[in-house]
Amino acid sequence: MLFKRKSEEERSERHFTLTRRIYYIYILVTVYDLFMYLAGLVSVLSRPAAQTEIMDTGTHLWFYTLGGNFVRFPKEYLPFEVDAPSVDGKLFAAAFLLLTFMAKKLPIFFIVWKGYRILRAMKRSYTPFVPEIAEHICWIGRTALFIGLFGNLTIQGGMSLMFQHNFWFENPMEVSWTLAGLILLLVSDIFKRGCTLQKEVDETL
Repeated sequence: MLFKRKSEEERSERHFTLTRRIYYIYILVTVYDLFMYLAGLVSVLSRPAAQTEIMDTGTHLWFYTLGGNFVRFPKEYLPFEVDAPSVDGKLFAAAFLLLTFMAKKLPIFFIVWKGYRILRAMKRSYTPFVPEIAEHICWIGRTALFIGLFGNLTIQGGMSLMFQHNFWFENPMEVSWTLAGLILLLVSDIFKRGCTLQKEVDETL
């Protein structure tokens, strides 16, 4: 036959290999984004305060970080009015970058790293139902839930506490992250039960 029909196992292996390669590219992109965010924070902290200016376009606030890169976000993202000309640009930019790094960028990197650990565990195991994978999925779910419930809350509350001396926030919950976290926690429980069944089968065999 000119075209040999691939078996189910061969197709599954090919899909897994493709997924790994795409995921490795995504890991590199995530690491680069994390590095650029840190470099931007260091750049803002190391230069004179007068060189960091907060600009108001009417709908968005933005500021330069490193090498022409900039951070921009909608004005309504923060629960208070920002007077761009009078605000301390260096303090504002550094605080926003640091809070975003801690509440969003670092947790997302942790999720990506856990995903990489899952791929490694799947590669060396004949079954996905192993405790290591279930634990990684559980941690991804918890982290997604943290981002959904506390990510914006940390940024909004931290910025308002620093510049308004009050802990204010407005619609901080991100439904998509929260829902993803809950679903992944459910999936991790399914995997834990699968691990128990797999152990019983292995002991029987």
